[in-house]
Amino acid sequence: MSDWAKRLADLGVELPDPLPPGGLYSSVVVDGVYAFTSGIVAVEGPPLRLAYAGCLGDDLSVEDGQLSARGALLSTLGNLAGALGGLDRIQRFLKMTGYVRATPDFQKTPTVMDGAAQLLADVFGTELLPARTAVGVSALPSGASVEIDTIVRLRD
Repeated sequence: MSDWAKRLADLGVELPDPLPPGGLYSSVVVDGVYAFTSGIVAVEGPPLRLAYAGCLGDDLSVEDGQLSARGALLSTLGNLAGALGGLDRIQRFLKMTGYVRATPDFQKTPTVMDGAAQLLADVFGTELLPARTAVGVSALPSGASVEIDTIVRLRD
């Protein structure tokens, strides 16, 4: 069992299967030692359905947003594992961008994204946390509350 798989198991986290693209795009593009992930949201199921739909600062709490960000990162990890044949090729996450559906006065987008960052820290270690951007937006696909995309460096 790889270090990442062991850490996920220790956390009681099961890696989801890769999700099919929701349109005309690739979920993961590998170019040399880099992997770029498309934006993805938190899902639950089966049957698969959107998790944590809503708007931060309106009908969702910061804690709900953190769970949505964590779920979106889990979906990202599942897509990466599917594209790479597991997580062992991941050297580190370089960049994570989080889009948080929020009211115009909502000020805690970075706190929402801590839900995803904490999972990365728990699995890969705090020394490997990526650079991060947290942006408040007015709409996301299907009413999702958080969407995440990443840039990952792979082992040679």
